[in-house]
Amino acid sequence: MELGSIQDVFTSEGPYISVHIDVSRDTEDARQQVDARWTTLRHELEHHDVDGELIEQIGERVREQTSLPGEVRRTVVAAADRVLFDDVRAGHTIWQEGTSFGPLPELSGWLHQVDGQIPFLLVRADKEGASIDFYQGTTRPNGEHREVHGVTLHIKKVPEGDWAQKQYQQRSENVWKENAEKVAEAVRQATAKHRPRVVVLAGDPRARTEIVTALEGHPLELVQVEAGGRAAGSSEEALWADVERVLAALEAHDEKEIADRLMQDTGRQEGAARGLPEVLDALVRGQVERLVLDLEAAHELRVNPKEHPGLPLPEPAASSESLPADQVLVAAGAATDARLSLLPKDQTKGAGVAALLRWTE
Repeated sequence: MELGSIQDVFTSEGPYISVHIDVSRDTEDARQQVDARWTTLRHELEHHDVDGELIEQIGERVREQTSLPGEVRRTVVAAADRVLFDDVRAGHTIWQEGTSFGPLPELSGWLHQVDGQIPFLLVRADKEGASIDFYQGTTRPNGEHREVHGVTLHIKKVPEGDWAQKQYQQRSENVWKENAEKVAEAVRQATAKHRPRVVVLAGDPRARTEIVTALEGHPLELVQVEAGGRAAGSSEEALWADVERVLAALEAHDEKEIADRLMQDTGRQEGAARGLPEVLDALVRGQVERLVLDLEAAHELRVNPKEHPGLPLPEPAASSESLPADQVLVAAGAATDARLSLLPKDQTKGAGVAALLRWTE
């Protein structure tokens, strides 16, 4: 993920309040369960003498209806008297709920949900056009929906051998192509705006073929799936099973590519850093292109920011003497527009802390 997307969180001075809470509404007594969880977390915040008005702001967000199905987690970060960050994610996570109060935000639970989330464009096509949806990832609701309506086909059946048969067939061919080009143009516009990692194309086989032809030469990764479409009775379950398989394959490919590059660059002794001291020094220089972390392992390590002058941290973190390494690395990575990938420490080596570098000194 792009840590720069949460850079604004770290422009405020701490201490920070972080809340990671299950706000699922998938059972009959879900509302009561959310209220009970919030009561427990609210007592924790009151124990830390958090301002009452700020607690109420957080509580209002926690109790909001998200309209997302299944398991849902909400992460809220606040400092001083305002909420700095509020994000909702659907899907299962093993990361525990809880609150934290300290010099830096506790975002590990949220980062685990975000990691590996691949932004994608889902195109469901038929002979008359397509529906186009942009998703930040499968744990987020779609960010934008668009319908493309082409010419409606009203082709009369002409007996074989009739003098008008070729004329009608040619007209049908032209309309298919025109509609496909309209869809292709909408896809080009959506990819330029959102920059998805992949375009997943579902629906009518003939429509898919025409759209693929219309998109030839456009620099995008496009994968066709058999399930799904716009017709009544199309299986949403089958479509999303296909989408999940496409995204899982891409995630596995990306993880292997990062692990291989880390191993190769380390072997050449350039382009990579392993271990906490080396990575912290690279962050001071703004040298880190991508942090590669095992957050749980990194959390067990401690950092004294005073030993790394120039480490980009907000106060009072910059003046602290002992902080969890995962929080420091994420904060400094956000300040320097680094990316983040989560891998087990046996792949990152360096006790779960490594980095790919923008340049080698």
